[in-house]
Amino acid sequence: MRVVRVAMLIAVMTGPLAAPAFAQFTPGFKLGEEKYRSEEEIARAKENEDAAKAARAKIPDAKQNADPWATVRPETSAKPKGKSTAKSTAVK
Repeated sequence: MRVVRVAMLIAVMTGPLAAPAFAQFTPGFKLGEEKYRSEEEIARAKENEDAAKAARAKIPDAKQNADPWATVRPETSAKPKGKSTAKSTAVK
């Protein structure tokens, strides 16, 4: 019984270590190989790209001033120019 427990413990401990290595051999996922497309697929992809480009051209340009608080703020802000007129007095 103890041997079975030890074997199960070893299997549980090494399982997560083997999972990343197993993921490298998944079927259907091939790096570096080009997909050969037929003329029909190339034509369909070109039509889709042209349709997408036409749809993007129909989108109107955004307004330059999209500030909802523009009417609330004053036109000119009163910013102090130069140094402040209040002088600090040092106590000796």
